Order: sequence, then C-alpha cells, then structure tokens
Amino acid sequence: MDAPSSLELIGRLALALALGAVLGLERETRHKTAGLRTHSLVALGAALFTIAGAYAVVGPQNDPSRVAAQVVTGIGFIGAGAMIRSGFTVTGITTAATLWMAAAFGIAAAMGLYLVSIVAGAMALVVVVTFGPLKPYVMFRRSRRKFEVRYRSGHGTLDALFTALESAGGRIMGVLTTESDDPSKDLRKATVDVRGLGEVELAKALASVADREEVVGIDHAPSTDS
Repeated sequence: MDAPSSLELIGRLALALALGAVLGLERETRHKTAGLRTHSLVALGAALFTIAGAYAVVGPQNDPSRVAAQVVTGIGFIGAGAMIRSGFTVTGITTAATLWMAAAFGIAAAMGLYLVSIVAGAMALVVVVTFGPLKPYVMFRRSRRKFEVRYRSGHGTLDALFTALESAGGRIMGVLTTESDDPSKDLRKATVDVRGLGEVELAKALASVADREEVVGIDHAPSTDS
C-alpha cells in the first residue's frame, strides 16, 4: 500500500493535536498539573513518532507497532510527574490517565483511524466531565456523613470548608446553621451533611479548616444511611 501524502499526514497530526487539546482544556479548567499545552504536545508527539516509525523507515526495520509501544512506555514518565503524593493520599491519577489517553489519540490518528480516534476522544471527554460528579451517588450508602463545626462568624469559614470538601471529591447534601444562645460570643454552629468521602478524605478536608483561628471545634457524627 502506498504511503499517504504529506498533506494527509499533516491532517493526522492536526487531528491528534485537536483531540489532545480538547482533553487538555478540560484538565486546564480544573487547574490540574497537566493542562492544555501538555496534553496537546503529548498527542502531537505520539502521532509524530508513530508517523516517523511507519513511513520514514524503509525496509524490514519498518515496524510502527514497535514505535507505538515505546511511546506508551515513555508516557509513563510524564504521567508519573503529574501525580502528587501528600501523606497517604495520591492525587493526579486522573490527569496521568488523560495524558495516557492523549498519547493513544495521537497513535490512533497517526495510523489513520480517524473515526475511532474521534469517538474515543468523545468517550474520554464524557468520562472526565460526567463521571466525577456521579461519584457521590454511586458510592455505598455509608459514604454519607454528618459533622458539626463551631466557629466565629465573619471569617469566611463555610466557604473554606465547602471548598475543601468539594476538592476532596465530596458532595454537600445539606447545611443547617444555628446561632449561639449567647449573642456576646458571636458563635455559630453548622451541621453539614456530605456524601462521597471516606474517613481519610473527610479527616484531611476537615483538618485544613480546623487550624483556622475562628474555628472553635469540629465534632464528627456517625455515618448515616441514605
């Protein structure tokens, strides 16, 4: 079979770049370690390596599958750099996976699998956009928890608390705020109902708020059924 024209090969590179950019843009909007530029370059580089291995080498050494395998191995180093370990928690695994997918887009596009590349890109985008918000609803019932926070008002405590919970992957189901019986103390108590967090994730999120000066205390309540 004749080799594709230079124009068609450039089109394959452009498709790989576009698919990587779409996935990278989603990561960019979530302020992840690897965003638009990284995903675009990974997809473009994977496509270029594949094209070079498939059409630049003539003879028995021409084996695109070998080049693709080496690309997948190389992406592991970049993916590892996207992951961050904090104590017992590792973040950035999804971003590492999207980088791996970006490389797959590049390889598939470079091999001329246009429709497959586009459909795979759409499926990957659906996964990273919609599966995250669904997590709290598909986890087991015991993932719903309640706790109480006592704090002095006027310091943006609840905003910081909600940000910490949502960043950890939690879904806030309800908040009940009550004033202190003694107005002179200017204290408030918020009872928060959150779903989608295990004990470790919840403890880490609450610890980031417990150190604030206006927070008087945090009381954990037993897990509740949905």
